[in-house]
Amino acid sequence: MKKLYLLTAVSVLLGINNAYSAGYQLNEYSTTGLGRSFAGLGVVGDDFSAMGYNPAGMTLVKRSGFQLGFAATEIASKAKSEYGTDKMDYFVPLPSVMGQYNVNDKLFLGAGIYVPYGLSTKYKHNSHVATKSQGGVRHSTLEVIDTNISAAYKATDKLSLGASFILRYIKGSLTSNVNKITMGGMTIPMPGLAYSDYRVKGWSTSWHLGAMYEFSENTRLGLAYRFKSTQKTKGKHYVNINDAYWNNPMFGPMIEALGFQKDNRFRTMSDPELPASWILSGYHRFNEKWGGSFTVKYVQWHRFYTFPGHSTMLGGTNLDVDYKWKDRWTFALGGEYYLDDKWTLRAGTAWDESPVPNSRYRTNRIPDTDRLWTSFGFSYSTGNHEIDFGYAHLFMMHGRTHNTKSGDLNVKYHSHSNMLALQYQYKF
Repeated sequence: MKKLYLLTAVSVLLGINNAYSAGYQLNEYSTTGLGRSFAGLGVVGDDFSAMGYNPAGMTLVKRSGFQLGFAATEIASKAKSEYGTDKMDYFVPLPSVMGQYNVNDKLFLGAGIYVPYGLSTKYKHNSHVATKSQGGVRHSTLEVIDTNISAAYKATDKLSLGASFILRYIKGSLTSNVNKITMGGMTIPMPGLAYSDYRVKGWSTSWHLGAMYEFSENTRLGLAYRFKSTQKTKGKHYVNINDAYWNNPMFGPMIEALGFQKDNRFRTMSDPELPASWILSGYHRFNEKWGGSFTVKYVQWHRFYTFPGHSTMLGGTNLDVDYKWKDRWTFALGGEYYLDDKWTLRAGTAWDESPVPNSRYRTNRIPDTDRLWTSFGFSYSTGNHEIDFGYAHLFMMHGRTHNTKSGDLNVKYHSHSNMLALQYQYKF
């Protein structure tokens, strides 16, 4: 008897939140950084976030303390296909907490919890992408939560070194409409055949290393390396057959004879790699009122060339997906205006390259494109307290999907994003 494969789009964790950095890497655990489009990552010294970017920059904050941050990201996108236009418009919350204790003027210790990677794609269950494409994409979510333990050491008056140990938790889910079957190597469209819910979770570890050199009190340069990490995940894959097919006198018995029930549960596993990256950042204070910063970031997305996946469905099903992502760059420039001893104003811009090589590898689940950042923010400090605010608007370049191999719907995406962040700092 020929096997019947319920080919769900089970490339779990492969959604895209278009408000994030290109790919699915996040920076939104510094509100002051958001205000300047994340220029000067780790070397400006205006909050406790250096441990997440370049831990050597922890030596810039001369007083112990902590910060609580909350960012809210709006994702707005229009997906235009031959069937019409689907719209996505929703918010994603990104909280963070970080703290630092200065043992003396040489040794600095810190810890934090934040989200360095994340995805969110939400199509309505009756959208054209969910009902007309063979992939049937509905929702995709990814949460990677880092627990960071860091140390920095001021080796000389000019050179600081730092390291972070990361305990990383990953949780992902994907839901899809199953709109096709494959029999004997032939794909047969069957709209609404089943509903798929794919979930995984797991733990891993990683490291950050950083160095910072201060040419003078007002000029410094930092270089940091974030190691790749391989995520060991396991979970469950639920496949629920539509009543219209299950109760059909022709399809129902055939599906049941092949070992499927109306409601099915399979074990899953996936070991994707999160990419390594380099961050080069600089800061210079021109005078009493003005400061400027830059960041050049290189992310090794080639490790996302193939996404691995496996399900115990039908005795074992290989779910590897080829994405062929490329290494990419981000360039950011920012500036501060120190209005007085209480108020700081800031603004920035950035160009963020997408790792997707072309429209054939851009999918309905990852409609990623290049984006231009524009942002502004401010800080108000009094005594031991500081309040930070940041806002960014992201202009996404239009992108098309033309991925007949995966059965995705050919779509042109028009997207943008707004980001708001608020942060409280307390210094002892």
